[in-house]
Amino acid sequence: MDSASKSVLLLQPLKFQAQVWTTALQSQQIEVIEEPVGISFSQLAGQRDAIERANIGLLLVDLGAQHLNAFDICRWYHDNYPDLKLILTAGLRKKVLSTERRLALEQGAEDLFPGFQQDNILPAAIGRVRRILEILRYHPLEEQNLIDDLMAFYRHGAVPAHKLPTPTEMAFSTSRQSCPIDFEENPQTTIILPERAYSVQRLSSPDESSTPVSPPSAPKPKLSKFYLKASLVALLLLIAGFWGWLRSPHQFQISPIQGAANLALTPTFSEVPDVPEGLYNYGGSATWALIRPRVEDAIAEVYPNLQLRYVETVQGTPGSGQGIKMLLDGKIDFTQSTRPLKDEEYEIATQRGFKVTQHAIGLDGIAVVVHPSLNVPGLTVAQLRQIYLGNINNWNQLGGPDRDIIPFSRQSGDSGTADYFQEYVLQNEPFSSTVVPIYSTTDALRQLNGATGGIYYASAAEVLYQCIGKPIPLGLSQDKLIPPQQGKPTQNCPPTRNQPNLEAFRDGSYPITRSLYVIVKENKDREQLIGEAYTDMMLSEQGQQLIEKAGFVRIE
Repeated sequence: MDSASKSVLLLQPLKFQAQVWTTALQSQQIEVIEEPVGISFSQLAGQRDAIERANIGLLLVDLGAQHLNAFDICRWYHDNYPDLKLILTAGLRKKVLSTERRLALEQGAEDLFPGFQQDNILPAAIGRVRRILEILRYHPLEEQNLIDDLMAFYRHGAVPAHKLPTPTEMAFSTSRQSCPIDFEENPQTTIILPERAYSVQRLSSPDESSTPVSPPSAPKPKLSKFYLKASLVALLLLIAGFWGWLRSPHQFQISPIQGAANLALTPTFSEVPDVPEGLYNYGGSATWALIRPRVEDAIAEVYPNLQLRYVETVQGTPGSGQGIKMLLDGKIDFTQSTRPLKDEEYEIATQRGFKVTQHAIGLDGIAVVVHPSLNVPGLTVAQLRQIYLGNINNWNQLGGPDRDIIPFSRQSGDSGTADYFQEYVLQNEPFSSTVVPIYSTTDALRQLNGATGGIYYASAAEVLYQCIGKPIPLGLSQDKLIPPQQGKPTQNCPPTRNQPNLEAFRDGSYPITRSLYVIVKENKDREQLIGEAYTDMMLSEQGQQLIEKAGFVRIE
């Protein structure tokens, strides 16, 4: 533990929020340096020496401070203060979506907190300050000091008198069982974040038991009538199609959307039958983070008693492979994936007494990006393959400048995108030792920004939005290179961002596409009930529209 004094640089434009943070942090002997509301990031960027002398270990920045989004703030932070920790806050908002928090974490922030509310300052502050002390590697939370100082803050009129907690309420609200704190005391054990705003849960290591606890009144499962009808129709169509194939002289080909339903089951989420209530955990693909905020908001509007909580593990990196493993281990109720199930995963499920089923709900294109200064017309899939196998290692071999190629990739086994890339682009050969492993797309783009010979691949919707890498066309041959974005790459990103080339992904002219899946556990229990209900919602007309708005191709 670092026992030296600590300082936090505060950029909080809302007076009440700034006062609570200052009071809470100072109660823990943390010096608070509050910058003027109007100060710009460019002014802060010129104060490196002063910030270092002040022993500042954390930037606490509100998203409204500069009217920027989380990515823009994180990018500024990485460019100017990569050695400091960063926590984002969300002004007056009572909650932030789990997917918003997840994106903030992927972009380099340590956390994203909602605003303090007058009726829950004390319990919220306990969890958040404890988290900050852990991040700073400072002393354990001095809870009584925090309570005393916040109670004095109450008494000085910062909060109306009728909002003052009674001693009984205060004791109750600070108990571990009832307090909506953000993190539990031991970061090595299971961390459960009870508010929907903090619905990311980090699971303990695989050898520890962490099976989710079912709600006491979880409903008995009933299979979706629409799903059963659709399954029967699909079976009849499959039989008819197989008969047609037997009679056809043409070679059988696998559709890029294999496993997809042919029809949307219902028009809207509200018309999906047998949607359960209660708390359900799910996990999986990082690519799905672009879809989750839209879907979670829409579900919450129609089904307020259904709470979906995204869960990730502390072992490995978040992704499709980790999600499937957690589903098989009984740690989540369903999962999202960018790759199909593997034979060994079907076998594990059978050995454990249940089945798993994949449902394709959309289509995604894989974009390749390079450093903005790199001048290359595009790549064939064969050339891309040789780069990641280590057989092409300089851009001058591809008509570009004399510059070493630095390929980045997420880890296969954890990432569905990396698994797909290895199987279909590398043809199941291993990545070269020259490939630099990275944790997330945001991490890759940050490193790509400093590597003029860098190259990276990821979901087009995800990587185009972040504006750092330059997308390059791909093709099966040099005379037919297709860009992953609509039109020419924008030079004004942001505020104008590149949009995925959905038409090329849909018609198959773009060479690298893959399906998005919901993976359902078929055990005639609550897991199957929520998995099928979620699948039905994603395959509804409303769900398909949300998928397309997020930058992916709908199933038609």
